[in-house]
Amino acid sequence: MNPALRTALVSIVAIALCLSASAELRAVAVRALGGSSVQINDGDHAVLLPLSPKGMPVALPGQSHNVKFRHSKDSNATLTMEGGAVPGLTFTESYRSVTPCLIERTVTVTATADRRYYIDLGWKTATEGAFYSFMGKEEKTANYSASCSGPEFAEHSMQTFPFLGYRVGVQLFGVIGDTPGLWENRSFLKFDIENRLLSLTNGDGSAKRIISIPATLDATSVYRAQFDGWQHIEVGETQTWRTWIFSSPAKSLYDVQLAAHLALANAKGFNRSGLEAILRNTPYLLLRRNLLRSESDYIFISGVGYGWKQWVSDGFWMSRGLDDPKFDDASQKATFFERINYEDNAQYYLIWAVLTKRSGAEPDMRTVGRAYRFMREHEHDGLYVPPRLKPETPQFKTYHDLLPYDDDDSPSSDQGFHCGALMAAKELGFDVKDEDIAKSIAGYRRMFNAEGGYMASSLKQQDHIGQDSLYGEVLTYAVFGQKLLPDEVVRKHLETTMRIQSPYGMRVISKANGDLLDGHSGEYVFGGSWFLNDGANYLDGLIHGMDPQWIDDKLLWRLEKELAFMPAFHESISTVTGKPHGHHLYSWNSGFWWLRREICQRLGITTPDPLEQRLDKELGVTRSKDPSGRGEYLALDPGAATLRPKE
Repeated sequence: MNPALRTALVSIVAIALCLSASAELRAVAVRALGGSSVQINDGDHAVLLPLSPKGMPVALPGQSHNVKFRHSKDSNATLTMEGGAVPGLTFTESYRSVTPCLIERTVTVTATADRRYYIDLGWKTATEGAFYSFMGKEEKTANYSASCSGPEFAEHSMQTFPFLGYRVGVQLFGVIGDTPGLWENRSFLKFDIENRLLSLTNGDGSAKRIISIPATLDATSVYRAQFDGWQHIEVGETQTWRTWIFSSPAKSLYDVQLAAHLALANAKGFNRSGLEAILRNTPYLLLRRNLLRSESDYIFISGVGYGWKQWVSDGFWMSRGLDDPKFDDASQKATFFERINYEDNAQYYLIWAVLTKRSGAEPDMRTVGRAYRFMREHEHDGLYVPPRLKPETPQFKTYHDLLPYDDDDSPSSDQGFHCGALMAAKELGFDVKDEDIAKSIAGYRRMFNAEGGYMASSLKQQDHIGQDSLYGEVLTYAVFGQKLLPDEVVRKHLETTMRIQSPYGMRVISKANGDLLDGHSGEYVFGGSWFLNDGANYLDGLIHGMDPQWIDDKLLWRLEKELAFMPAFHESISTVTGKPHGHHLYSWNSGFWWLRREICQRLGITTPDPLEQRLDKELGVTRSKDPSGRGEYLALDPGAATLRPKE
């Protein structure tokens, strides 16, 4: 085709799609020789076509097939396709309209023989456009995995969010894969720019290999499992695979990322606000099938770069954010003792056991008992004194810094959780007396530096401020309704913090005047700002009677810093540059959503959350009502947004 004519045609299609931005997405059955396939229309315009004119691609070992369907039925905003088959497998699929701009696609596979297989659930774009993954614009063909990093996936770069999209003018059309945890950890994306293909598969056909956690990485034992790139199904078994197709206005990468978040949140019901959408999507996307332990089915991972494992604190906070009893119980049971016997993990584990038991599950009391005994064995005069994880170094005593601590020292962050853990142990039936709890609370209060007006990093390191010192109290209040510190201590700590904090938030550890410790970079555990710590500190102010309007103002300010570069919560942000550091869509920030909800309920605050409403306005997130009666949903208005990266 003449290049000028081709450009003109693309422009005409782009204009048409932009003009139809308010049209409804529809799944349409398209009949052809051999059966029917499906395409996605935006109003009267096709936007996504079948990957192949032959039908949905299905791979079997040594074979490639395509599925078309013999029958189609369109009823009650759902298109159902039936009568698809390849040797040993039968297929049906449905397309359900969730909102005017969101469709849920469900592919159901039934085995008539034992099989290994995988499906390509992607699409061909109806026209040219700018291609996007969650992390950026895709200029050339690229492969990604949303599973985990490591040599097991050497052919794929890593991305947490299984999203593929293309933008025509200011209109985005996207495809989202389900959490890898429900795809047996097999989630693969390919952008084929030249052929305009968005490929999303639940396998890659790779051979069996061993994955493992070496003893030198985070734990003191080695755990191994076998993994391959195929889905496995036995005769008579049925499996289902869900994806979502959506449209949204989008003017920038930030808009693309936020639109993907809102679409997934609308699909899963995490859609009270943009803040809830981002925070609860994160643990859902980091859910994984547990391959390394036989006790349960699921774990949460910190981020794809951390591999096939979870720390207790990560699993705990992500379970709080996802707020699903099934995954909460499974993830809690998956934790093994070699991840419990250092830092504050035993304390987290006991509190977690209480919450899972309250929800109707039965904790693994053998491991709970080991955690309890470990914690009490390292308690002295009410203070928790964590042992060395590695005999050769006095580090790894707290989650948030790598400072060496004396072997008789008690970090304040650990101690806050210790108080709550004793309450949890008592509720679980262990021999904990009220005086034991009172002694632990007294020890926690001893860590306040009255002269400096702050909670110190530890009992002995009184010249270091610990901004991780309060979140143990906040969790204890959320779970048990009990304050640990006097009002004046928390208020004084926050007053001091306001004077010394960085322009980008609280340094997780700093000198008394707010300066970085010698040799620290202002990132990660070396003086970086971790949102859950900052957020919990402000929530502690709310618990202790500080002005809710002031608290919300400060939380909004900190949220603006966190979301300044992308709509995702990070491992930390630099307190020197303000830029994100470490993993994006980082796990444990998810707990802020749950913490705020629980604390507001305990304080009797039941009105719509003004913090969420204010942040939505800055993000350009609106609440729309579906004229077809399908309820309210979140939508994006990029033109109204004020919180975006500076050009």
